[in-house]
Amino acid sequence: MINKFEKQLEKWNGGVLRGAQAKLARLLQVSTATVALWATGKRRPSKGYVAQMAQLFGLDEFYIMRLFTPATTYPEVNPLSPLPALRDAQTPENTYTADNPATQSNSVSVPLLSAVPLLYPDLTGCEITEWWTLPRQRAQGGKYLLELDNALWLIKPTHEFLDGKKMLISAKGSFLVVQVQGATLLQGNGQTLPTDQAQAHGLAVLKISYIV
Repeated sequence: MINKFEKQLEKWNGGVLRGAQAKLARLLQVSTATVALWATGKRRPSKGYVAQMAQLFGLDEFYIMRLFTPATTYPEVNPLSPLPALRDAQTPENTYTADNPATQSNSVSVPLLSAVPLLYPDLTGCEITEWWTLPRQRAQGGKYLLELDNALWLIKPTHEFLDGKKMLISAKGSFLVVQVQGATLLQGNGQTLPTDQAQAHGLAVLKISYIV
């Protein structure tokens, strides 16, 4: 059974629900993960996104707001790795300051990027699509989020391969998250790749799964 928001998406997409979330994500310039969480009622869109959807759907903002169930608690995005207090932050209110010992906040905001920042911390050429706020303890030094393989990955930049860890790498023009096993990189499809044929970009400290 689909909810009110999904019914509206289906109507807006010519009577077809399939692909409607991805289409809306492109038009709003947000991740498909964000729209998926709106659709499941685990998060609510900000007023800015409500206004944009009202314009797209040809409806008033009050009607759009009624499509979403009030969220009183934050979800466990990945049941195997619960992440309390995950939420949108349209402005970087708690910009990541782990390197500043004077910071007392228990949460940090990290940007969701549309591309890997090859020269981190220089973000030139990388569009920040939105900000996500996470508990500082769970962030574990992660600096940014990337969408790869139907999941969001929190990345801690490093150019060293770390044995036994999942890492963001580039190889043959593609970016992948792989498991490091000595001098070998194990991909999700079971294929392997020598470390000397790839470049490390960061440690994948957290995976946030979602369903589209």
